[in-house]
Amino acid sequence: MTTPPYEVPANDAILLTFDGRVLELLGFGDAHRLHIWQEPGPAFGTGRKPKMEIIIGQPGVPRLGFPYDPERFDALRGLAVQPARAKPTRGAAERPRL
Repeated sequence: MTTPPYEVPANDAILLTFDGRVLELLGFGDAHRLHIWQEPGPAFGTGRKPKMEIIIGQPGVPRLGFPYDPERFDALRGLAVQPARAKPTRGAAERPRL
């Protein structure tokens, strides 16, 4: 993974993409869009049926969890750290104010 957009299937039904600003999870019957200002981060489970969760850095926001194929772990881990690397420094384009 060298330049955006990044795409990694978690399993045969769920695809994660990251374009440098937005992490998208496709395959839930809906798309979930998580912006870098929301600080999405990964949590990986282990075991026979491992599960990945995307944790949002905001209180009260539910986690998005789904199973992943163990052979895709390295690619998922590589994609999942990209939003943290892309997060702007303080003072730069932060969370939009309404």
